[in-house]
Amino acid sequence: MSFISSTVPVPVLFGSIGFLCFGLIDMFGGKLFKQFVADPRPAIFFSALLGAAIGYGVGWSVVRKFGLPHSARPYDVDAAADRAKQGKH
Repeated sequence: MSFISSTVPVPVLFGSIGFLCFGLIDMFGGKLFKQFVADPRPAIFFSALLGAAIGYGVGWSVVRKFGLPHSARPYDVDAAADRAKQGKH
């Protein structure tokens, strides 16, 4: 798991987490897109896509907060957060 988290850019990592979470929520809860789409499979997929878009946006904002490039890895973000903490003291 550390290999995946060290090689995947932060926005993509957050996007994949959002895809999984929203897809599972709609699969088991059925309250997001299932109330608008009659067929459950496309509804779950649309929910997962919405989660991916939200997660990607959150990941992108985390990366931009520290002024890092779009392809920043989690270790880069951690190092930038540590530098920001040290600069405040």
